[in-house]
Amino acid sequence: MLAAISSALSGGVAHELAAAFRAREEAQSDQERIAADERIKSLQAMADLQRAEAGSPVNALLRAYIAIGPATYLFKIYLIDKVLGLGSTDKLSPELWQIAWVVIGFYFLHETVTGTARIVKR
Repeated sequence: MLAAISSALSGGVAHELAAAFRAREEAQSDQERIAADERIKSLQAMADLQRAEAGSPVNALLRAYIAIGPATYLFKIYLIDKVLGLGSTDKLSPELWQIAWVVIGFYFLHETVTGTARIVKR
């Protein structure tokens, strides 16, 4: 499931890049090596674009706006209902739970991908 979310959010660029690097290493001829190098350059350009878009203030505001709902709901469940024992919260439908988990998964995945990209970039 994590692989599916990663692929959906990154467009599969990371997996395709890994495959392109493998293809370059396993290339038998110069023509195959050149084709693999061109594929790698194209995929790296896509990855750079995705990284640039992820860092824009508009995307950051949009991500925060999307996260407010699930974050507020989970805050109420965990802090007010469970820790303080001051209330009870209606259950979410399965579809809304899926949305909440996708949002939470995105934030963990986003931090992992950006941290990995910083390490690789060095």
